[in-house]
Amino acid sequence: MGILSNCFGGYSSSTSRKQPSATIEYLCHRFSLEQLRKSTDRFDKSRVIGEGFCSNEYRASISVNGELRHVTVERLQKGPTIYPEELISYKNNIIFRCQLHHQNLTSLVGFCDDHNELIVVYDYPSKGSLHDQLYRTERNSTTLSWKRRLEISIGVARGLHYLHSGTKRTIIHRDVVPASILLDENWVPKLKFSWISVKGPKFSEKEARPVELQSIQGTYGYIAPELLMNAEVTHKCDVYSFGALLLALICAKHPHEILRLHRVRNIRELRNLAGIGNGEGVIDESLVGEMAPQCWELYMEITEYCLSEDPNERPDMGEVEVQLEHILLLQEEADTNRASQASLVAEDRDQR
Repeated sequence: MGILSNCFGGYSSSTSRKQPSATIEYLCHRFSLEQLRKSTDRFDKSRVIGEGFCSNEYRASISVNGELRHVTVERLQKGPTIYPEELISYKNNIIFRCQLHHQNLTSLVGFCDDHNELIVVYDYPSKGSLHDQLYRTERNSTTLSWKRRLEISIGVARGLHYLHSGTKRTIIHRDVVPASILLDENWVPKLKFSWISVKGPKFSEKEARPVELQSIQGTYGYIAPELLMNAEVTHKCDVYSFGALLLALICAKHPHEILRLHRVRNIRELRNLAGIGNGEGVIDESLVGEMAPQCWELYMEITEYCLSEDPNERPDMGEVEVQLEHILLLQEEADTNRASQASLVAEDRDQR
């Protein structure tokens, strides 16, 4: 899985250069660096549970207002040169993120900015990340049924919809990948904090002007083509990443690997290769027989729209959310009909 850029190369000219307000302490618990060092055994490698392109994640237990909590401590990795305005940009990200509340976004437990460090703390996800469930051999990927994958995709869509249109300014996440989706004890997906998220235009503005970036950051296969070409980002870049996520969810493979494996250039060719049916030969083997044919067609259709080369042809996340909810409803109806038919067959057999 390819990764682009270092973390401190993405400072946007549109980002505020003002020092963060002291109100952050009223929005989020401030930990000392010594507290976090102690809880992670001085950031010992044995505590590492995740490594990103600009941060490391550690499992820890820490007292918050007298309550012991199992948490993830995510420590921003410093580049060779850190400019003051870049640190301000990332601190502002923490401040803004502390003000966002949605059931499909991770809630920050606290933060630390001692000694030029930047660290965020959030509740440890008992089911790990979506990446864990899809790819790691020590976890049983078959626990992710087709219906559960649909529910996860709907939750992520809701979180993105909130970021794009639920606040005064559009928030572009820029890191919509399986590793950024955390699963709680009830399998509710939560989009984790993104260091590289940027503020877009005000939601009231009719035209979404792109935000210019000084460098490109992200994961190959999930980065929108216009971002690679022009280093300009809009909320439609998140929609493209979400389309790649839909593909990974249904195939349990990295988007680039899926296209290479089946020797196709794009999602349309992949749909044609699978033909009419339930996607057998393309989808994750554990899903074969679970998916209603109509659901497969609609799912791949919305995936294709999200992955459109032209960002103007991609749907907004609100539309994607509605379409996925419709697919889930159709699948539940198909499951009910299948169960009824099986019951009738069993009754007929008993009567004989």
